[in-house]
Amino acid sequence: PGKVYMAVPEEELLEVFKLFDQDGSGIKIKEIGTVMRSLGLAASEAQLREFMVEAAKQDPNFVQFSDFAVYVQRAETVEATKSGDVAKEMRGMKDGLFHFFDKLTTKQIRETPPDSVKVADIKHLLSSVGEKMSE
Repeated sequence: PGKVYMAVPEEELLEVFKLFDQDGSGIKIKEIGTVMRSLGLAASEAQLREFMVEAAKQDPNFVQFSDFAVYVQRAETVEATKSGDVAKEMRGMKDGLFHFFDKLTTKQIRETPPDSVKVADIKHLLSSVGEKMSE
């Protein structure tokens, strides 16, 4: 069975929103992802871009609480419908990481296992599965 997904309570949502909305004009569009992450939501880069484009249609700079609450609900829905099969999701990552060791023989890996992977390689691997990350 997958994990039971609990939505963020609206009071908590409003509390966190207000931390970022100091003067009451809304949160900055570019902060949608930051505010969501501080609520424990991991929306994908593609989904965040979608929210930012939609938000910019309403106001070029700020997002109001009512719109942000809708984005959170959509992000939660996506998160809740994910398979929850972490082993399956990580298999692709594992296969990808093994390609970085293709140059080494099995004996070399066994006897002197590499203790690190280049940050650039991890960035490349993550971007190939749709997550952009800075170093």
